[in-house]
Parts: sequence; C-alpha cells; structure tokens
Amino acid sequence: MNSPVTIWSTQYRSATIGFFGLAFMVAYSAAAITTAMPQAAKELNGLPLYGLAFGITMATSVISMTLAALWIDRSGPQKPLLTGVAIYVVGLALAAAAPTMELLVAARAIQGLGTGLDGVALYVGIARVFPPHLRPKMFGALAAAWLLPSIVGPALSGIITDHFGWRWVFATVPVLATIAAVVVFRGTRGMGMNKPAKAVEPMAVRAPSLWRKPLWAIVASASVLALGDASARANIWWPVELGAAVVLLCVSVSKLLPKGTWRMVRGLPSLILMRGLMGTAFTIADVYLPLYMIDQRHLPAWLAGLSLTVGGVTWAVGAWLAGHGRLRPAQTLRLGALFMLTGMLVSALVLLPGWPVWIAWIGWTAAGFGIGLAYPTQSVLVLEGSEPHQQGANASALQLSEVLTTAAALGVVGAVFAALLALGEAGYVMAFGVACLLALGTVLVSRRAA
Repeated sequence: MNSPVTIWSTQYRSATIGFFGLAFMVAYSAAAITTAMPQAAKELNGLPLYGLAFGITMATSVISMTLAALWIDRSGPQKPLLTGVAIYVVGLALAAAAPTMELLVAARAIQGLGTGLDGVALYVGIARVFPPHLRPKMFGALAAAWLLPSIVGPALSGIITDHFGWRWVFATVPVLATIAAVVVFRGTRGMGMNKPAKAVEPMAVRAPSLWRKPLWAIVASASVLALGDASARANIWWPVELGAAVVLLCVSVSKLLPKGTWRMVRGLPSLILMRGLMGTAFTIADVYLPLYMIDQRHLPAWLAGLSLTVGGVTWAVGAWLAGHGRLRPAQTLRLGALFMLTGMLVSALVLLPGWPVWIAWIGWTAAGFGIGLAYPTQSVLVLEGSEPHQQGANASALQLSEVLTTAAALGVVGAVFAALLALGEAGYVMAFGVACLLALGTVLVSRRAA
C-alpha cells in the first residue's frame, strides 16, 4: 500500500525545505534587525530617523510587490524570487557598512525592494510547485518557520549586538539568505518555477497599462511616508500635507486592489480586505503591548516581550491546524477572526487598574492562535480562486492590502500616541481601541470572504 503524498514526500521534500528556509530567514532577520536597530540609531545619532528606518522598508516593498506581479506573469516566480534575495542581501550589506543613519535608512529602502519581490514570488512559487491539496500544509509550514526565530531571534540578536556590535547582526543575515536561495533553486528545478503563465496577453495589448500599477504603487508609497510625516505635525504645513497624503493614498490604493475591496464584495475582494484589517489590528497591538508593559507596568524587556513569544507559538499552532483542513475554509476564517478579536479584548483588560499583567499574555495566546488559523487559509483561497495568469497579481494584492493599511495606520496611531504621552495611559488606550475596532471589522468582513 502506497503511503499518502505529503509536502515531505521525496518529490516535494527539497522544495519544502527551500521554501521553509526562506521563510525562516525572513523571520529571523525581522526579529534580529528589530532588536539591533535601537543601538544602531543611538550609535549613528539617528533617533529622529528611527521610525523612518522601519516605515521606508514597507513603503518600498509596495513598489516591488507590484513589479513582482508583472514579472511573475511573464517569466514565472523563480527569477523574481532569486533577484529579491540578491537585492535583500545587498541592502543588508550596505546597512552593515553604513557610516550615517541617512545611509542606513537608504539601505533599508533597498531591503524593502527585495522583501516585496520575495513575498509575492514565494506565494506563487508554492502554487506552481504544490498541488492544491498540499498548499494548506505548506502555508502552515511557513507559519511554523516563524516560531523559532520569534523565540530565540531577539535574544540571539541582543547577544550579538552587546558583544560584537549591531553591524554584525546585519552582516550575518546574508549568509542565511544565500543558503536559503541556493536550497530553493536546487529544490524547485523542473517544477514550473521559471515558466510564464499560459494566458499572458500580448505586449501590444499590455503596453499602455504595463506601468500603470507600478506608478500608482510609487504614489501609494510616497503617500504613506507623507502621512507619517504630516501626522507628526513637525512643520506648519502639516494640514496640507496630511490632506494630500490621504487623498492620494485613497486613490492609489483603489487602483492597486481589486474592484469592490472597500465595498466588501463577496469573495476575493473581501478576502483581500480581511487580510489588511487583520494584519493591521494585530500589528498595532503587537507593537504597543510590550511598550506598555515596560513603560507603565515597569517590567524588564525580556519579560515584557513574552507576549511576542506566546503569540508566535500559538500562531504556529493555529497555522498547523489550518493546514490539516479539519474545518471548511469559511469556518476557519470566521473562527480565526473571532479568536483574534476575543484575544485582543482580553489583552486590553491589562489597561484597567488592578488587573494582573498575565491577563494580557492569556489574551495574546488567543489572538496569535486566531491569526494563525486565518492567514494560511487566506493565502490558499486567493491562489485557489486565481487563474495561473492572475496568481501574481492577486498574491500581490493580498500583501499590498496588509502593508499599505498597516503602514498608514502605524503612522497615524504613532503620531496620536506621541501627542497623548503627557496623559499617562491615554495613548495606550487609543492604540488598543484602534486595534480592537479593526479586529471587529475583521470579524464582519470574514463572513463575506469565503
């Protein structure tokens, strides 16, 4: 009797290891760089540019995500994937050698270009290599690849930063990236990674609109950065900048996402909207919960970051369960949204006087589990509902929705938070309130996503 085919069967094992390794590299680099960045900014006298060093990575990734969709449709995901890794490595090397904070920010912009290419190409690569019934398990494995880095990444990066300097954190990640790229290339040879989609329109038909979306992506990226700058109210013309940024962002996003996304049209548009709302809600709470523990509850940094660890663990558990398909996709999405909302509401109880800090960790356990259930399911449904020539564009839209919404929300919430610092916990109440409202929106949209 033949054993069932899995992602670890002989014909798929090398590809699984390669994709897993690439996701692991991205997860480790995110944890390590976030830990090392405060010391880098301090040494380079660049604290005023600290937020920009993170925001610009999101902004430039929007541009490369859009370009990736066009490139993948014409040549398959292999070249964009490997090119993205190469650009990412160049950005890391430049960051490691940066003599000023301005050049470090520029290097981070290059890293964002590589990240955007990799993110879209990775999704489409999974669709090309694995049959539909194995994709949920592969996306579950990708989520599991974030587990170990979320646990040991910050500590390891902290040790390297303290003993050898922050530059070594940036310098060691390219080694992991290069190894992962080699394994992906060797593990996916002959599996459709370098073949264009069958239904690519002739260049004569596509030429007038070929660069339309990349241009709108540039507008969206600039708008996100301008929104963050205007929200800080650092100059006298900030109201004009804010208004222009909001208008341009709304127009550009409507051009980049499928029609009907903001109207919650059933199916793909609602699925993409759900990813944006869910990712933004989780990120806002994930950013401000550890800060609250340190600032208001006076916990040490390692203990304050416990929420990140428990959330990472239950995220991996939720993704594993989603990959085994015990529930229908529609049920998985709704259950994931409900778990995340419930977890955030429970975590927010820590803001009330007299409530113990461990209530936040219990809540974040549920929130991590919920997003772990929903994320892989969203990715699978987007690919299943896309023709081969639409996979690049739809995978790009899924990630664009999250990146643009998160970047814009973090900029505005961060500025309002800074304005409320003198009022004690008011800024944290505002941040958690926004996160919970977005989580509630996620629950409502989930009913139309599948």
